[in-house]
Amino acid sequence: MKTRTTRTTKRTPDPFRPDSHGTNSRNRVAKDDVLAVIVDVDNGHEYYMAFIDSFTMNGHDYVAMYNYEPDDGNHREPEIVIMRAERNVAGEQYFKSIKNKTELADAFDFFYRRFEEAGG
Repeated sequence: MKTRTTRTTKRTPDPFRPDSHGTNSRNRVAKDDVLAVIVDVDNGHEYYMAFIDSFTMNGHDYVAMYNYEPDDGNHREPEIVIMRAERNVAGEQYFKSIKNKTELADAFDFFYRRFEEAGG
């Protein structure tokens, strides 16, 4: 899937950032998250995503995010998605699904190590 960003930024709780007591996602902390509506360029479907992290690995840029849903207490914990981030010649941001299983596993491992080092 190839997507592009259409909107960003909103204040929302971050379910992955530990609070001052070092607890996990069950005790959410409000901070400025970057929210985006990304659009599948093939079918026009919109996805509301909250960005967690971005990083460079092996010369490629990646972004970790999760499906954003307002916290109404009725939805399950979000699933983390990692996509390759690229810009086209006009400078528009695109995100591509990672189809190579080895690349995807390496990206998740890299993200998880960063998460643990940050105290997650």
